[in-house]
Amino acid sequence: MEKSYYVQLDELFKKWLKQNADKVNAEGFCKDGIMLKAYKTEKSIDTLWDESSRRVMFVMKDKNTPDGGDTRLWFLDGVHGEEVRNLRGGDVAKTGFLPNIARILYGLTMETIGFDQLDMNKVIEVWNTVPFAFMEAKKTAGKSSVSNEEMVSALEEGDGDLLMKEIEILNPTIIVCCDAEDSQFDYISERFQREELGEIITIDYKYPHKPHFNCHLRYYPTLNKAVIKSYHPTRIGKAGDWVIYERVISPFRQLLNNYQTNIK
Repeated sequence: MEKSYYVQLDELFKKWLKQNADKVNAEGFCKDGIMLKAYKTEKSIDTLWDESSRRVMFVMKDKNTPDGGDTRLWFLDGVHGEEVRNLRGGDVAKTGFLPNIARILYGLTMETIGFDQLDMNKVIEVWNTVPFAFMEAKKTAGKSSVSNEEMVSALEEGDGDLLMKEIEILNPTIIVCCDAEDSQFDYISERFQREELGEIITIDYKYPHKPHFNCHLRYYPTLNKAVIKSYHPTRIGKAGDWVIYERVISPFRQLLNNYQTNIK
């Protein structure tokens, strides 16, 4: 029987920690991958992931606390799991980190509808049943913020190779880079560009309605991977959560409507 993704990544993390024992504290190391769900489904989370043409991976900068832990267990946590599963209690008016990730997940896997059309009950159902991957690009936990220089340095000094190995194992088809400074997007796109044999599809444009913001997506046909720029999924200024949602969904909508891809 083939090893589960959870086991494959655990083996990768152990190997990486062993090779970097002189500079990495295991307690501050961030494990991640496909999120394990509390609700029972007819098929395993691995099978659902394998069968989906829209395998979504969210890539963050780093964990903003000094301890590492395992983000794959968020839905199962005995203390905060219920809040995670219900998006902070399931209040449809709630905003912020988890609800924004959940809305983007819905838009990428179900319907590329506008923000105001979203039904939060359906969003919560998808959040709890549809598999997705959650990654920290910088594997050692940090502080409340991390500079772009620190992020780039971490990627170049080993975390980037680990991230690309995780991508190789999980084989996502949609990668959402949650960093306004684009360190993850630039790094992953450059690595993919080395492998891509076909013509890269590029979607770059300024969102036509106020507040204007730039949208960016790269699709690599041979690799069958779309890489999308996103803001960090916390609320930004007066613009609110719809900007975070639409910056990802709008270019993805254009990809599906205007190009032939294997992301069905």
